[in-house]
Amino acid sequence: EFQQEAKKLDQELKDMLGLTLSSRMVHLYQVEGLSEEEMAQLTPLVFSDPSLDVVHEKPFSFLAQPHFILELLPGQFDQRAEAVKECAELILNRRNIAVRYKTVYVFDGVDTKTLDKLCTYLLNPVEKRRGEMESSFEPSVEWTQEETVLQGFVEASQSALENFLKEYHLAMSLSDLTMIQGCFKEEGREPNLTEVKVLDTYWSDHCRHTTFMTTLEEVDLEEADPSVQKAYGLYEALRHELGWENKPRTLMDLATIGAKVLKKRSVITDLDESDEINACSIQRTLRTQEGPKEALIMFKNETHNHPTEIEPFGGAATCLGGAIRDPLSGRTYVYQGMRITGAGNPNASLADTRPGKLPQKTITQMATKGFSSYGNQIGLTTGFVEEIYHPGYEAKRMETGAVIGANLKDHVHRGKPMEGDLIVLIGGRTGRDGIGGATGSSKEQTSSSVRLSGSEVQKGNAVEERKLQRFFRQERATALIKKANDFGAGGVSVAIGELADSLDIHLDQVPKKYQGLSPMDIALSESQERMAVVLSPNSLGDFLSLAKEENLEATVVATVTSTGALRMYYGERLVVDLKRAFLNLNGATARASVKVAPGKQKEHASPVTTLQEGLQAMDNLAYASQKGLLENFDTTIGSGTLLLPYGGKNQETKSPGMAALIPLKDLTTYDASLMAYGFDPEKMERDPFVGAHDAVVESLAKILAMGGDLQGIRLSFQEYFRKLGEDPFQWGKPFSALLGALQAQMDFQVPAIGGKDSMSGSFEDLHVPNTLISFAVNTEHMEKLLTNDLKGGVTTIMKLTTPRIDNLYDQEAFKRNAAFLMAQRDKGHLLSVDTLKKGILPTLVNMALGNDVGVHLLLHGENLLGYDPGSFLLEVPTEKVPELLLEGAELSLRVLGKTRERAFFSTEQEEIALAQFLRKVKAPLQSVFPSFEAQGAVLEDFTSTITPKAPKRLVDKPKVLIPVFVGTNCEMDLERVFRKEGAEVTTFVLTSVEETLQESIKDFCARLRESDLLMLAGGFSAQDEPEGSGKYIANFLRNPQVKEAVEDLLRRDGLILGICNGFQGLIKSGLLPYGEILPPKDTMPVLTYNTSAKHMSRMVQTKVISRNTPWMSKASLGDVHHVPISHGEGRLVVSEFLFQELKKKGQVITQYVNEKGQPTMEAPYNPNGSYYAIEGLASPCGKIFGKMGHSERCAEGLYQNYAGQYYLDFFKAGLAYFKDQNRRDS
Repeated sequence: EFQQEAKKLDQELKDMLGLTLSSRMVHLYQVEGLSEEEMAQLTPLVFSDPSLDVVHEKPFSFLAQPHFILELLPGQFDQRAEAVKECAELILNRRNIAVRYKTVYVFDGVDTKTLDKLCTYLLNPVEKRRGEMESSFEPSVEWTQEETVLQGFVEASQSALENFLKEYHLAMSLSDLTMIQGCFKEEGREPNLTEVKVLDTYWSDHCRHTTFMTTLEEVDLEEADPSVQKAYGLYEALRHELGWENKPRTLMDLATIGAKVLKKRSVITDLDESDEINACSIQRTLRTQEGPKEALIMFKNETHNHPTEIEPFGGAATCLGGAIRDPLSGRTYVYQGMRITGAGNPNASLADTRPGKLPQKTITQMATKGFSSYGNQIGLTTGFVEEIYHPGYEAKRMETGAVIGANLKDHVHRGKPMEGDLIVLIGGRTGRDGIGGATGSSKEQTSSSVRLSGSEVQKGNAVEERKLQRFFRQERATALIKKANDFGAGGVSVAIGELADSLDIHLDQVPKKYQGLSPMDIALSESQERMAVVLSPNSLGDFLSLAKEENLEATVVATVTSTGALRMYYGERLVVDLKRAFLNLNGATARASVKVAPGKQKEHASPVTTLQEGLQAMDNLAYASQKGLLENFDTTIGSGTLLLPYGGKNQETKSPGMAALIPLKDLTTYDASLMAYGFDPEKMERDPFVGAHDAVVESLAKILAMGGDLQGIRLSFQEYFRKLGEDPFQWGKPFSALLGALQAQMDFQVPAIGGKDSMSGSFEDLHVPNTLISFAVNTEHMEKLLTNDLKGGVTTIMKLTTPRIDNLYDQEAFKRNAAFLMAQRDKGHLLSVDTLKKGILPTLVNMALGNDVGVHLLLHGENLLGYDPGSFLLEVPTEKVPELLLEGAELSLRVLGKTRERAFFSTEQEEIALAQFLRKVKAPLQSVFPSFEAQGAVLEDFTSTITPKAPKRLVDKPKVLIPVFVGTNCEMDLERVFRKEGAEVTTFVLTSVEETLQESIKDFCARLRESDLLMLAGGFSAQDEPEGSGKYIANFLRNPQVKEAVEDLLRRDGLILGICNGFQGLIKSGLLPYGEILPPKDTMPVLTYNTSAKHMSRMVQTKVISRNTPWMSKASLGDVHHVPISHGEGRLVVSEFLFQELKKKGQVITQYVNEKGQPTMEAPYNPNGSYYAIEGLASPCGKIFGKMGHSERCAEGLYQNYAGQYYLDFFKAGLAYFKDQNRRDS
């Protein structure tokens, strides 16, 4: 019953290989450093769950069946093994335990050939290898390519240099290498290989935008369309305005000139500029409860295409991690993220997969797991997710992350590095993962990439980055930082190398994950979750102490000098000595010519003019619902989500973009950030110029549709093109696209203030589509936002069209439409708004699905699927239509239809049930990203009138203690809401750096003895490992000192609350439902994997059926509340006997219910398959309460596209237990 992973694998093997099999997955732990007694002690506490697992000991019976073993490659971060070590060290109070984790795949009755086929399918050689039952714990990584002096290099011939490029797999050009040869000839010495590799990394396209900095010597527009020629004339005029006549023309020049001109003209005055170029940064005045505050808003987009293509999970995870660290290094707290991806057909069969490629389904599913698990663990709200399907992305996947962060302006301190300043590395340790990532991302992929690129892909450790997030939110820490940089592409060589012109770096001081790393490995490793900061020497002590408080390692690794050189030492040995002046040349000047071809017209297709034709056409990936994809991502953490990604009561209406409250530490804010994207691959392929212009307009239109103003929008672009080579026509594609984007910036006076480029989207003869994504960002008052879910009632649908002139959207008409929308928004006339990106029918269907609203259309031969991203659909009160038509008399505004009570779409000739459209849009991705639904019985209603006893003592200001374990991520939300309700809150970080764990436990217990309430927050303690959530919390609670302090709290009539991960810890410890900490046994209830075998993030309804806990004292029996959930292990498994006992004692507090308020096993109402629909449980005395729903994420003004009823007095009720003089014993 609990083998969800194996069942899911069986279904995958049936779908992809056509094999009907019965598989088992055995978790194999190889441990060194434990006695037999310790192993016996840890087995039920760490390695298994007695309620769920069967433990195998030697001799292993499964070895007699067909099987193979897979394990991670040496040097890759093993999250599960790390969690085992952390739990074991917690229980045994000692270190020096070695753990290796492997997975044994067992298949009944398969032959050797089939077994090999299965292994080939499941094994990605970039991350794993076949393993043995037992293997040595001796370090298996060896020093590679020591800093050997390259004898004869400075005198080598051109052919010898060409061979050198191939032999060492360098990404640089022959011209670059020749330039290096000349430099060292001038210095009179031979370089060593590490120096050449550092230069290769430093000058890579990924790090130094080599393609975008290429000098464009000739621009031939003879064949180009007149609009392109006109835009080029504009570009030349702008160059003249800036005095750039003698500056080389480059793609970078074209990409940045719009913002520079608009700044010179004082059109934009909110740019935050500094020597640190971490992210796009703007200044905004935000409303807070203390009045207006000046804040910095930083946003950043980037891709991780190459790594995700060859190792989807790790590549996608570190895409997000890297994006977060850029604004984070700018000292802003990153609070919301967007994910835009490009894939080939995920429904393609394995037989259709090209040699050297992973199947598209595997790539997209594993990349989704990687990105979502990283974001969910770090505690980042995912506000919008969209995957774009195009055959060109089979060449190389597109994996794009965009994030946004904020901080008070006066909390961001910057300074200039001075001689004698120190460089401190803070965060994760360094391994061999990621070596060559920057140069690998700069190369086109070949059929051998998957086999040869293993070390280029990093393994992310999100909980380490969560620590960095917390640390950089402390002004005490950021006030000490002069300058910061994150460890992304290029590792130490770039992250530290960019901080100052003259540096001495001590590679031997860099903390390492394991022994065996060479100086070159350390210099180039792209291990994640690391930051480099510049400090004055007198700030070092305070900085290191603050890092220790956050359980972070911090080490001095470099010094600012005045030598004019980047020098790296290993001990006393000088490994790298490169002149800064030479480094800054960024390689040999590359040159290219540009020739722009005319745009292609779309092949003529008959317009779709009937509902039935539209219904049939929507069974297509282009119109597919992606809700099943989205459910993997936590969309509500941070308590700031203003627009759910899918809104309406059914959560089926996809929002046009994302919106969130802008969080400022210790302040309540009332303003929102908005972010949306624009891009269409089909349009960009036909005409890069018009496609890019459309991309900008689309992103602007989506901001307008969410209630944001055109004024104040700032853009950032993401370019992704094929490897350009020397073909002028290929260079003409990004050139034309950037011209289109420039034209749009000037048309609408909206600058692109940042961007990223990736110019290696090729695989043999296959290439990615021309890609320019426009990300638009603005801020707005939270109460002015608009949603796109139809409200229904007596309402009218109107179409607001933006016409085109010479294929481009008419800028003046678009501006008039924008002004009209803002005026109607302020009058309250706009009930819902969306853009017509996908055409009239798909847009209306999306808007209608959220609330089951029917529509009667008044059609006049329109193409129902016509692409029109710059135009809008509006839902308005019917009585306001005459007023709108009058005020919009000069616009292209007309009535398109009316909403109707029955959930049907109709015209004068047709009527089709909305449910048919829902089935159509669900079908294309159901086998890839199933939106979990399951039949289930309605359960018997019951209630309990038992209430808890009043406390023996009253407290005016209850003291709340929130422990922060490795992986906790909901503590900030809880701290905010408890403080709002008048509690005194202490957030306690459990530390384990520098042998401090036992000291930290002792300190925690002392604080708990002074507290009234223990709050166990949600998150992923120890990454929800090993193989099950809450184990670390449960084992922490079982610590003898902690156990005694918890028992003391309960004796003093204190309260314990656990939400999500905290609830899981309470269940595993025995505190729930028994009220005491117990050793594990197989009769205990357990919170295990959801029946969907996936993470579920959505809104659910719960009903109060017992008030036998103080937290329900302000609720009534039978109340139904909406609450967000986000978890992968929320399925409460409990025996019938125990359930009856819990029911009798009033311990079942809340249940999942359907729309009729009935407890049910039906999904998605019961989102995890929890037995008896149980959502929340209390102890017999009611003083301990746990629940899966995140009540701390409910607040007024949130989730504006979901009409929920929230229990907003939850925390007030819990604290009232300590204050209420009128309470009586039950």
